[in-house]
Amino acid sequence: MSSKKTLLEDIANALNVSKTLVSMVINGNGDKYGISKKTQEKVLSKAQEMQYTPNVFARALRTGKSNLVGLLVADISNPFYSNIAKYLERELALNGYNLMICSTDEDAEREEKLIKLFAEQHMTDGLIVATTNSSVDFFNQEKLKKYPLVFIDRYLPGLESNYVVANNYQGSFELTDSLIRKGCKNILAINITPSHISSLTERVQGFKDALHKYNLPFKESNLLEISFNNIQEDVREKLIKILKQSPKPDAIYTLNNHLATACLNVFNELGFDIQKENMLFSSFDDISLFDFVKPKVISVSQPMEQIGIEAAKLVLELIELKGDYKAARKIVLPTSIISRS
Repeated sequence: MSSKKTLLEDIANALNVSKTLVSMVINGNGDKYGISKKTQEKVLSKAQEMQYTPNVFARALRTGKSNLVGLLVADISNPFYSNIAKYLERELALNGYNLMICSTDEDAEREEKLIKLFAEQHMTDGLIVATTNSSVDFFNQEKLKKYPLVFIDRYLPGLESNYVVANNYQGSFELTDSLIRKGCKNILAINITPSHISSLTERVQGFKDALHKYNLPFKESNLLEISFNNIQEDVREKLIKILKQSPKPDAIYTLNNHLATACLNVFNELGFDIQKENMLFSSFDDISLFDFVKPKVISVSQPMEQIGIEAAKLVLELIELKGDYKAARKIVLPTSIISRS
């Protein structure tokens, strides 16, 4: 079998019709231009027989529509984002759209380049972004104002935007409150850079406010910051020092699942038994691993399926409106606490 890619003109020659007619049918405009159903069926059948694959990007440049939605996340290997991507992809497919996924590695410059590529070059009809950026000016550019863009997980507080997020503040407050009610008074929260991200600032604020509720002072030593670019080693180095000090924290609260996994690795490496030390371990985010590991992990579960479905519906709505919406939609979804004690 020839490896030559089938072109529109190949289908036209095989059927002895014009290339223009084939193009109209392939692009779904047969009825619009009065092409008979019988002829349309012949064209589509021949296209399938000849294994014709349309050039999505060429068609997007020509028609202004690619039937693609882009997803930009910090790290697609993070189970939180990969699960959301699964539900997004499923919901978009039901509406005739495909999903294109890119990781930004928490690099704002890389994120901006990808957004410009997808939006300005018409590669995607809309974008869903878990942003690393803190620049309101970037998103206020004229070229992006009418572009169908939905933030997930994170958003820019100073930007009027469409977003679908979990209630990070409430989840963090309730988890910290739960730890305190279990008797913890010296809780170590472990955060990750870049710490300006809305989801993280809200989790930190929820943590602080729960301490305040019980008149427990917040000290700088209650919050440890870890570099996104060196999670495992940074956690290892700093956590070992903390576990050797006296008094030790009576609870550790990681602000995302990567941090939790890194901590569990350190406990395993050291043979450190949290239970014997009368410490509790908790995490914002819940992953399947937590059902099987020791120590038991108290966690905040985010509604990943609902985030994916709502974000897909919202971006499709914006695509349909061609960005001409009257007011931004701000969807905040509740979290739940999973206590494995």
